[in-house]
Amino acid sequence: MKEFETQELRNVGIIGHGDCGKTSLAAAMLYVSGAVNRLGKVESGNTVTDFDPDEVDRKISINAALAHLEWDKKKLNLIDTPGYGAFISEAKLALRVADAALMVVCGVSGVEVQTERCWRYCEDFQLPRILFVNKLDRERAGFARALASIQDRFGRTVVAVQIPIGEEKEFRGVIDLLEMKALIQEGEEGKQPKVEEIPADLAAEAKSQREKLVEMVAESDDSLMEIFFEKGELNRHQFLGGIRKAVLNRKIFPVLCGSATGNIGTTLVLDAMANFFPYPGELGDAAGKNPKEDGAPLLRKASKEEPYSALVFKTIADPYAGRISYFRVYS
Repeated sequence: MKEFETQELRNVGIIGHGDCGKTSLAAAMLYVSGAVNRLGKVESGNTVTDFDPDEVDRKISINAALAHLEWDKKKLNLIDTPGYGAFISEAKLALRVADAALMVVCGVSGVEVQTERCWRYCEDFQLPRILFVNKLDRERAGFARALASIQDRFGRTVVAVQIPIGEEKEFRGVIDLLEMKALIQEGEEGKQPKVEEIPADLAAEAKSQREKLVEMVAESDDSLMEIFFEKGELNRHQFLGGIRKAVLNRKIFPVLCGSATGNIGTTLVLDAMANFFPYPGELGDAAGKNPKEDGAPLLRKASKEEPYSALVFKTIADPYAGRISYFRVYS
């Protein structure tokens, strides 16, 4: 088994309202990264993270499920969580041991009840977040409308880093505002999108959205604000470094877009998680209790040199293997 250093790990909870496409997005990421050799479908009952017979039959997630993949020389540990109210407690369990959250929002419905509930869970655990507006290839889907509903509920620090190319059935790719390139998906089975110049009819909108993004990044850091006022722009290093710092400090929440079932925008989601999410221990030491000293408070650094510490966050009864406990190792 390949070994990864702590700085190369990302522990991410995938959250959102029921039926927003979390499991489909996890399936697309596993396929694009090469962790699996086919694009799983909820409708076909062959996704990696919906394996329970009840989940396959109902076509919804009931349990938090684990999966992992390698992307850009980093290991991404994913926790796919349920989104329906009866099972939403599983999402809270997952976020307790995650270092960041990928929040999926339906491009048709926008922010829903459990979306807000999951957001509050993230606030409780002080987790950095990236949002993904999904299902933009569906009828009545609209990125602008979905983004407006997100900003209305969660504030102006939720900012677009992509815009879609086409709408509903004509949706075929996204414009990456970070690199100012268009990425066109040629068929759902394609693992890498085709990189093109931004279409002429979307150039003005892309430029406008990019300017808003740069302003938000500059606003998040005093030193960047001085550079921005002086030069009117940030160079690539300042811009991307500023986004990562702002995401870690929860001053900016980037919004991406795509279609999980159409495999559109998947590579950019993986890039964003690998580049902008924290590695274990980057945001501070893990707080726990010492069982040998009557539960006295204790901190642990995310290091192999520290004494062993872990947290069991879920236990299941498997009919074949018996009792299985999932735990997060902190040191």
